[in-house]
Amino acid sequence: MRSTARSWLIEEKIGLISEHELVGLADRYIADHDDFPDWMIDISTGSSLEFQDQLDLVVYPINVNDCKIIARRMLDLLASNDISLKDLGRACEKMYLSVEWGSEPFNHFIWVSDEINLNEQGYKATANIDQAIKDALCKITAL
Repeated sequence: MRSTARSWLIEEKIGLISEHELVGLADRYIADHDDFPDWMIDISTGSSLEFQDQLDLVVYPINVNDCKIIARRMLDLLASNDISLKDLGRACEKMYLSVEWGSEPFNHFIWVSDEINLNEQGYKATANIDQAIKDALCKITAL
C-alpha cells in the first residue's frame, strides 16, 4: 500500500490529481479497511509525512521506478481523454523538475513538456503530436 500511496503523493505534487482527490483516495482506503497504517490518516488529514519511509518525497526523491508508474498513469489519462495536452505538459514540467537532472526520465519529461509548449505557442505543427508524446511516455515506461 505504501507504494500506491507514494504514487498518489507524486500525482498530487505534479498536478495529475488535486489535494481534494488525494484526501478522497486516502479516505476511501480508510473506510474500506478495518486495519490501515497511521500514515494513511496523515494523508487524509494533510498532516506532515516528514521522514515517513518512501512517503517523504524530499528524503526519498522521485526515482526511475516512480517515473515509470507516473508515465503509465499519464498514458492512461491520455487514452481516456481525462487530461488536456496543456495539463499534461505542466505535469511533465513538474516531473522533470523533480527528478535527477540529466537522467533518462528527465530528458523524456522535458521533451514532452517542451513539445507541448512549442505546439501551444504555434512554433511546432500539431500533426502527430499525440503519437509523439505517447511514444516519449512509452520510452519512460520501458526504462
